Formats: sequence, structure tokens, C-alpha cells
Amino acid sequence: MDLIEKAAKKAVARDKASLVERAAERLGWSPPETTIDDVAATPTRPTADVASATVAAPSAPTPTPTPTPTPTPVPPAPPVPPAPQAEAAARPLDGKARSRVFIDLDVIQSKGMVTPRGERTRIAEEYRMIKRPLLVKAFGRGPGQVPNGNLIMVSSAVPTEGKTFTAVNLAMSMAKERDVFVLLIDADLSRPNVANMLEINCEKGLTDVLEDETIDVADVLLRTNVENFSVLPAGRPHPMGTELLASDRAAQVIGEIAQRYSNRIILFDTAPVLASSEGGALSQFVGQVVFVVEAEKTSEEAVKGALEVINACKHIGLVLNKTRSSLAASQFGRYYYGSYYQADE
Repeated sequence: MDLIEKAAKKAVARDKASLVERAAERLGWSPPETTIDDVAATPTRPTADVASATVAAPSAPTPTPTPTPTPTPVPPAPPVPPAPQAEAAARPLDGKARSRVFIDLDVIQSKGMVTPRGERTRIAEEYRMIKRPLLVKAFGRGPGQVPNGNLIMVSSAVPTEGKTFTAVNLAMSMAKERDVFVLLIDADLSRPNVANMLEINCEKGLTDVLEDETIDVADVLLRTNVENFSVLPAGRPHPMGTELLASDRAAQVIGEIAQRYSNRIILFDTAPVLASSEGGALSQFVGQVVFVVEAEKTSEEAVKGALEVINACKHIGLVLNKTRSSLAASQFGRYYYGSYYQADE
């Protein structure tokens, strides 16, 4: 084969060569010599394939991070108010009292009774002497204090000896104390008289509380215009007062009042011991008894018999009422009230 034919074959082969081979020739690299048959037998790759092999595919765009939304703050739940029962239990009974009554101090003073206004009278001084040992046993420290000493029952052997008069005056005198609260309870369920003596009106009282467990003490407790002094009237007379005062309901009511208010004196005006067994039923709950004896009238046998009925209480003090001689009637008393008090007036 001459040179011209060889050149023609190379030209044909060169036209059919791939782009890669042409690029190699431009760079001065010569592939091994092949025949037309060899070139025809060698499959050529499409241009698109070469382009995809030599040109890097564009990288996918980096996704922009989506900011996480800040959660909306949830406001704290409002505090739940306490239940009405718990709120009521936390308040003092006086604060829960549904009713207020007005005691005319001028009227009770005209009856010869003590008022908390601090009058310098014989009876006011006498009740100061009576109340002091009672307060020591109720709130004193050491051996002087007695269990349930703040629960004080006032009674007598027979009617008309002045037990209600004594209970009201003692309550008024104690209400003068700076740190003592006084609750006077009319526990004479046969013949109640406290409301009448104070000239106050009431519809319900202790009888209703003991009969109906749905009635709370606060429903019948009466606040007064006298600071530190409240009244729990008896309500209507009841033919079974003894059974009411001896019941578990009575123990529950008295215990609740006494334990909740340790700084309160609770005075019970009770029926005469020999006229009714109510006093004997109540004496098991109290720590002290003020026993009123009418001077020159009540017999010794009546006093001894009454004291045996209320012997469940170990701390009993006697008050001699309606005496002809007194502190003011004595020569010392006349000088005391006549010169000491008048010197300041």
C-alpha cells in the first residue's frame, strides 16, 4: 500500500475518532496505530457522556435553615382560691358571725351590772377579784394552769341565786382584759335568760346547733358592740336539754370552740344543779366551775348536794352573792372608795 492510501485511511479514522482521542492528539500523544476495522469495532461514547464525565455537576444549593419558631410562653395558671369551707374554718368565729347585736351599756349599768367602760364601782372591783384566779388557772403557766381551764361553767344549787347575773358580770369584767376574748354561752336550755338580761333579740341559739348538725355555731353566734365579747344564746327552751348537752354533738361543738381558740374564755350559764340535770351533763366538759350561793338563804345541805352532782370538775370556786356586808360596806371599803377614787375625780 502506498503512502497516499495510508493517509486516506488515517483521515477516515481520524474523522471517526472520539473527542477524547482528538484532544489527545492536540496534546502530542499518539495512540497505537489501528486499522479502520479496529476503529469501527471500538464503540464510541456519546458526546453527552463525555461532557457529563469531564464537567462536574453543579452542586445542589445549600438549603437555608429555617429558624425554629420560638414557642409562645404560656402564662402561669392563676392560683386557685381556697374552698369556702377551708376559708371559713381559717377565720375566727367572730369573723364568721352572721349577726351583730347592740348592748345598751347605760341600761345594764342602771341594773347595777358591770360594763367594760371601766367605771369605778364596788361591783366592778369585786368582779376583778373574782376573775383573776380564774384567768390564772385558764392561761397561767406551770402548776397553776388546769386542763380546759378556759371553759368555765357558772351555776348554782337552786333558782334565783343570781347565777346569770354573775355570768354576765364576769363576762363583762373579763372583756376588759387586753388579750382575752370572751364568749358567753347560755347553756340553760330549760329557762334561758342571758338574752333577756342583756336586752338583745335572737331567733336561734345553742339548742338549734345541737339539734341540727347542718347549723354551724357561726350561724347563731352574735357579735356585740363590746370589744372582745360575743354571745351564743340558748334559743328556744327545750324539754330535753340534758340529753342535748350530754350528746356527742355537744362534745363536738364544745371541743371545736375550745381547741380552735386557746386565748378565749368560754363561760357557760347553766341551769341550777338541783333543779335540772343539765349542769351535771355539762360539768364533764369544763375545767372550772363558778358556783353561786345566795347568802343567808341557800342551805348547807343544798350546797353540798349540788357540789356532788358536778364533781366531774375538780376546780370549783364559790361566790357568795347578795351579801349584806361587802368590801364597800366595811369601814375599810368605805375609806377605799370614798377617798382613793374621789381623789382622782
